[in-house]
Amino acid sequence: METDPNNSTRETLSCYADKHISRRQFMERAAALGVSVTAATALWTEKAQATPAKGGHLRVGTDGGATTDTMDPLQSIGTDHITQTIMLCYDTLTEITADGDVVPSLAEGWDTSSDGKTWTFKLRKGVEFHNGKTMTADDVVWSIRHHLSENNKFAEGKSLAESFETIKADGADTVVLVQKEINFDLPAHLTSFGVFIGPEGTTDWNSGNGTGPYTVENFEPGVSFKGRKFENFYREDQGHFETVDLLNISDSSTRSNALRTGSVDVIGQPDTKTAQRLGEVDGISLLEAAGGQHFTTAMRTDTDPFTDNNIRMAVKFGIERQAIVDKVFGGFGYVGNDHPIGRNVPFFNKDLAQREYDPDKSRFYLKQAGLSSIDLTLAASDGAFSGSVDMAVLMKESMRESGINMTVDRRPGDGYWSDVWLKNPWCCVYWNGRPTADWNFSLGYESTSGWNDTYFRNARFDELLLAARVERDQAKRRQMYYEMQEILHNEGGTTVIAFASYLHALSDKLGHDAVSGNRRMDDGRLARRWWFKA
Repeated sequence: METDPNNSTRETLSCYADKHISRRQFMERAAALGVSVTAATALWTEKAQATPAKGGHLRVGTDGGATTDTMDPLQSIGTDHITQTIMLCYDTLTEITADGDVVPSLAEGWDTSSDGKTWTFKLRKGVEFHNGKTMTADDVVWSIRHHLSENNKFAEGKSLAESFETIKADGADTVVLVQKEINFDLPAHLTSFGVFIGPEGTTDWNSGNGTGPYTVENFEPGVSFKGRKFENFYREDQGHFETVDLLNISDSSTRSNALRTGSVDVIGQPDTKTAQRLGEVDGISLLEAAGGQHFTTAMRTDTDPFTDNNIRMAVKFGIERQAIVDKVFGGFGYVGNDHPIGRNVPFFNKDLAQREYDPDKSRFYLKQAGLSSIDLTLAASDGAFSGSVDMAVLMKESMRESGINMTVDRRPGDGYWSDVWLKNPWCCVYWNGRPTADWNFSLGYESTSGWNDTYFRNARFDELLLAARVERDQAKRRQMYYEMQEILHNEGGTTVIAFASYLHALSDKLGHDAVSGNRRMDDGRLARRWWFKA
């Protein structure tokens, strides 16, 4: 059996792929030539990353949409359908590659003062908004300052804007940001999907008048988006399709069927229980991108009975996490440890013991709370994430042995993020992991964050978070982040149950570069980064 195909074999297989045969047909011909599955898969992937063709109509099946969706940056929530919509119409100053590198987008470059406090961003020249106006530094300054509005519900953008002492333009093409507290991860934070740039004074964000690759032909919140290529888009390496349809399909089985029948070209988050079978369908491939996506339940530490850490610990030890990874996420991931830092994030605490399912310890903590049993209600919905209800049911079964009588409150998908999250005492949540420890902690766990969904308040945690941002010594910084993970592990209100890969199922007609695992759907930029093969 040939493991590494020789040049002649590679050339033969490349010719097959160039004839646009399906992945299954390609693998069959590779096997006939004596090429291993591993080597053949690598060759197929290499062909998927061929030179992009221009044009065509892309149809994307995604989830997370709601009738309350808006492109207003002050209302950004981060679910898939609206995030992809925003990223088709608008741009951020920077973006992150699949390798985790921060690279220019609207900014062509940047530098910082020796103390790390003052950052200067040089903007690309000649960039146009869809209405023909040339983008200037004034637009960037206004867009960032816009997040200081008292009406801002986007915690990530508000936190970032409030971290600056000065936000100013220095001429038409330069923006100067002076931080109140030094944070060397600033360029990464500016990649945030909600910190995008619009013309100064924008009020109608749903018009999509940004600098992105597509203009709005039709946008029906929670249902669909249709975009057409913007002729004066400033980049040649993105925006390959002529038109793009984003279809919100909340049910994972319905999404998979849409791909099977050719109604869409690519879907996100196929049902993990049937994903392997979907990937075996002729003309369809399954693509896995490792990242920091994680699935949690949020216990409000300011609301009884979760004000008592003994109750929180009883819940944490009562969850059989591996069963959830295997049965709900199809084995595409690994168990979580009650903090948001995944194995791929720098400063992951590898020394922190993994919490295991232990009904005896769970009962011990109930006893410490003065109880032999307790009734709890967990809100779940496939509008939170595909498999949320299944996960809750498995939790109910495993916690029964601990004396925790759990009721699954099945909620509708539409409105889940506005009516349940941040409001219910206990609910299911998913997070797109961020590429730095500081970003993960700042977003969901800092006391002042508007997205602190457990309302966790810990003075030591906040102190360490601020100190780690300004610490140049990497060993000291690591020690701080390790301690913060331990605090959440032992005292936090979040059960981080599983980290899971981002899954995509796609037509073999589609090409792509390495796919980012920073957040779902190639960092929310799938439709602007991918292409149809020539």
